[in-house]
Amino acid sequence: MTKVLLYNIKKDYDIEKFKDLTDSKDIEIIRVKKDDIDQNIGYLLGFDGYEKNDKDLEFDASLDFPFILFAGFDRDQLFQFLDLMRENDLTIQHKAGETENNVKWTLRELLTENDKEAKTMGLIHSINGLLDRAGELKKKHGEDPKLKELVDEMQAYFDDSSLFELEVAQQYYLKLANEVARVEESYK
Repeated sequence: MTKVLLYNIKKDYDIEKFKDLTDSKDIEIIRVKKDDIDQNIGYLLGFDGYEKNDKDLEFDASLDFPFILFAGFDRDQLFQFLDLMRENDLTIQHKAGETENNVKWTLRELLTENDKEAKTMGLIHSINGLLDRAGELKKKHGEDPKLKELVDEMQAYFDDSSLFELEVAQQYYLKLANEVARVEESYK
């Protein structure tokens, strides 16, 4: 059976509408609370072989976001249900699918990893936007040597994914934003 695990769903989320969608697709809803953050995903999903964990660490305020975990979905089912959620204005930014590995993790570990991935994807999207602006500047005004040097340096860094660190990528984003702004300002 397909299941969705919901964590920290806010009061403004239309849970009744969401329940109607899950009922129409025969999807079980599992609601978990902040108190469950140190339980294994397998336990929270009701899988055999997982027991309640007595560990209770201090709550981490950085994990205070809504989250949904999809369990037992095949690829097509998952994409169809995500589309249905989107069509009904029921999207949840932080989401994951159940995997062989993450069922062994605590909810805290999964939330931490998911948040890191979400921040990384947002940052990459922002960097790509700046690279597009840099490309437009190059087309319009020719190549700026300092901007080109930074873009080449960034390309070399991002080509080797084993080097990736979020903090380094954030620094590159800031440098690129400054350089793009400098070049744009020079043509005003």
